[in-house]
Amino acid sequence: MANKYIIDFNVFIQGKNFHYHFAFCEGFWDWVHEGFDKGVIYSIGKVRAELLEGKKGDEARRWTEEMPDGFFLDDVGDAAVMKEYAHCMQWANADKHYQPAALARFADVKRADAFLLAYARAHGHIVVTQELSQPEKKKEVPIPDAALKIGNIKTVTIYELLRAHARPTFVFKP
Repeated sequence: MANKYIIDFNVFIQGKNFHYHFAFCEGFWDWVHEGFDKGVIYSIGKVRAELLEGKKGDEARRWTEEMPDGFFLDDVGDAAVMKEYAHCMQWANADKHYQPAALARFADVKRADAFLLAYARAHGHIVVTQELSQPEKKKEVPIPDAALKIGNIKTVTIYELLRAHARPTFVFKP
């Protein structure tokens, strides 16, 4: 069975603002869509909600609104995800490494991070994020470090995903 990936909000926002701006790299966005068509690339409802907070006319918001049903997977309506979300919150409540404000931000139900981890743990998907492991950090909870501490969750960067599934022209490679 092929790996399935769920993409973090920061991949889309950094992509839109920098590396894969719609003005010169629309192929990236087509590649994401093709990855979805192939049953490999997704995101979750919480990421969709964050993207829809963009201003009217924002290209990432427009792209989000145009993505087909099923790309943004149901997170809060999925009992298995909510069970794992509770597990993530138990870890956050017991963790002594991170500052309380960092853990409160991680636990904010409007943010996608904990839901991405819960979805990945519940369904075996790999989280794609631009965040890197920073074990010494205390003021934020980097997704890769939370994934390690929570357990049974793999993370990769968008660049690792592109190396595995993109040709140099952003044509999807199964």
